[in-house]
Amino acid sequence: ILPVEVGADGATLTGGTPTIGASLDPAPLLEAVGLQPGDATETPPRTAGTGLRWTYLPVIGGAIERVVPDWGRLAAAVSSMGLAVVAWDAPARVAHLRALTDEGWEDPATGSAALGLGVYLAAAGLVGDGTTAYRISQGAEIGRPSTLDGTVTVAGGRAERVTVRGGVIPVATGEIVRP
Repeated sequence: ILPVEVGADGATLTGGTPTIGASLDPAPLLEAVGLQPGDATETPPRTAGTGLRWTYLPVIGGAIERVVPDWGRLAAAVSSMGLAVVAWDAPARVAHLRALTDEGWEDPATGSAALGLGVYLAAAGLVGDGTTAYRISQGAEIGRPSTLDGTVTVAGGRAERVTVRGGVIPVATGEIVRP
């Protein structure tokens, strides 16, 4: 159970306990999305999350628009919710992210991937100690552009707390009852 604060201007989700996996070989991940070795950055791919885990593949800026998922290869290459292909603009603190699920579809605004991104950025040394705000641009390639805003609080190079905030458009209502 994760805390969600809902206001007139959107919702803020605070992630659970941050987790980070070991460095991964980028080759099968790049192949799964139709990219070449030169499209990867020097920062290694890793799996990260705050409950739901995503595999993060950092690529150079122009590569993200060329992503063409091979859904079968992608599902075989990851052991997480899916592959988050990300181009990080460090000076602007903005990530262009494509969240490709292991179930064969692309998500236009992914709270769990935005939360895990904060953990990944901390582990990769792309943000320093303290609290850093970052923005995620997502969904444009599938005609559903969205923006999410995250924060990651880091101590000793490790993420301690991650949040994500974004606008909400209700599409359904319901009630969840604890068993």
